[in-house]
Amino acid sequence: MKHAIARRRLFMTKNLIMMLVLAVVIVLAITAWFSFYKTVSADSISVKAVSTEIDVAESIKTYSNDYTEILTDGPGEFGSNVIFDGPYELSKDCTGDGVNLIVPEFNIANDFIAVKQTGKEVNTNLSANNAFSSFQSWLAKQQNSDQDAPEYQYISLDFYARSKNPNLLLEDGSKVLARTEVNGHQLSESLNDSDEKRSAYGSFNVDGVVGAVRVALVAQGCSSCTQTWGTANGQTTVVAADTTRGAAEKQLLWVPRPDVKLNVSPGEGITDWTLSTGLTSGDTFKHTYYKTKTSGTGVELVDPDNDSKTVVSSGTESGCKRLLGQSVNISDFSYSSQLDKLPLAVDRNHTGVTDDYYLTKYTMKIWLEGTDSESRRAMDGGDFDIVLYLK
Repeated sequence: MKHAIARRRLFMTKNLIMMLVLAVVIVLAITAWFSFYKTVSADSISVKAVSTEIDVAESIKTYSNDYTEILTDGPGEFGSNVIFDGPYELSKDCTGDGVNLIVPEFNIANDFIAVKQTGKEVNTNLSANNAFSSFQSWLAKQQNSDQDAPEYQYISLDFYARSKNPNLLLEDGSKVLARTEVNGHQLSESLNDSDEKRSAYGSFNVDGVVGAVRVALVAQGCSSCTQTWGTANGQTTVVAADTTRGAAEKQLLWVPRPDVKLNVSPGEGITDWTLSTGLTSGDTFKHTYYKTKTSGTGVELVDPDNDSKTVVSSGTESGCKRLLGQSVNISDFSYSSQLDKLPLAVDRNHTGVTDDYYLTKYTMKIWLEGTDSESRRAMDGGDFDIVLYLK
């Protein structure tokens, strides 16, 4: 009899453990923060000049032998566009104001329904970790080639722009598109079970992750520039460059797709969620984020972000508010009066001929904002493209 009771207790204990493990797995699968094993790809990110008085160039750098120090940083050959070929893959989300991006600490989840609706609860009493960038990940890989590149929470891309006018504008047609939209389809289309873009959480398209995308531009005005021309792959091009740059200042934090929202169903079900598209107002038309408290310990929610540099898309294309909708000055420095035009070679065919330009270095940051419902694992496999137009 004692053995039977012991076996029954062991069986009940095993079942209880399995139930607890299953509950934890379900909670982890639907949280808005740190959605494990999610892959969201940005396959094409481009910056294009739409004015004859503006050119753009990739940032070219040199490094110390151990890649712990950047020795030079300057513009490569200028042209009408810079294309950053991906895929750049995001598997985790983060939060921030475009300059400071962080990953908060979280409380242990107790209420499944609450977690399902709002995601993990941020512990505002604990300090956050700084988010890790794709560039930092690349550097770490160069420093230790025997290890895999570390995971990163946001994409960081550098480029330069030269312009005749001191006020460089991000044009109103700039946009972030879901790959589905690039291919000529709509996010609003319901998908069947066999469609690779169908979410495991409902019949909606995982490219709806565009609703959680944020884009920031941080800039540095340049007061000097040297470019060294040489031959590479049989043609004349810039082989080295360096600049003297002013302080980095945020020029833009952009909410590009306020028209998209993931709707989490009530109750315990996790396969009947829906995606709203074509929205024209509501809570998706604002940026919310966590920041470190001024006291230095813990974090606090900013809701909404009323910074003058924060812009929400207002322009309509194909019935969706997916265009920037307004031209934004992205060269508004506190030290603008100290910046003069610099003599730069006109092009590869006239390296000895110079013209005068204002020169600016930009760092573009792209991330999935963890406070948005679209950053959840329901968007695993989502893809998006970004096109910035400068004028």
